[in-house]
Amino acid sequence: MQWLLALETEDDPIPACRLLNIFRRKSVKIGVLTLASRPGGYSMLALVETAEAEVEHIFNFLRRTEGVRHVTCYRHQPSANASFVFMDTGADASRAARLLAAFPGSELVFPSQGKVLLEVPASAPAEELELAEPGCIPFARVFGTCEASRQELVQTGAS
Repeated sequence: MQWLLALETEDDPIPACRLLNIFRRKSVKIGVLTLASRPGGYSMLALVETAEAEVEHIFNFLRRTEGVRHVTCYRHQPSANASFVFMDTGADASRAARLLAAFPGSELVFPSQGKVLLEVPASAPAEELELAEPGCIPFARVFGTCEASRQELVQTGAS
């Protein structure tokens, strides 16, 4: 099953290296991985595949990992249940702008190197979510160490 993991680490590259090793040891298949620097740490976004039965264990393991500050786990969902959309815009930054325009009230959560995570309002029609842009993958937040539904991840432009 496809999952999206958003992580924040301390201002040291070692926790990011540990995370990659954890993914390897736990047989988490990485589809897309992006890492961005921010003041005081790093933000990582990973589109992964793993068995549904393993996700809660992996989430709890990651949140206890030294140097990891926050972990949020999103499950791939049918559009009707989704509140987040992940897309790989590549070099075309206008794709993210079109998606933001298609969903008034949506917010950019994580933009980095052409990978974008958007939070869309719950009132967004399901058909629009599916048809807004090719390559959009809908997700719903399942687990998180932050209280707010919208994580304050690094806000860097695509490079």
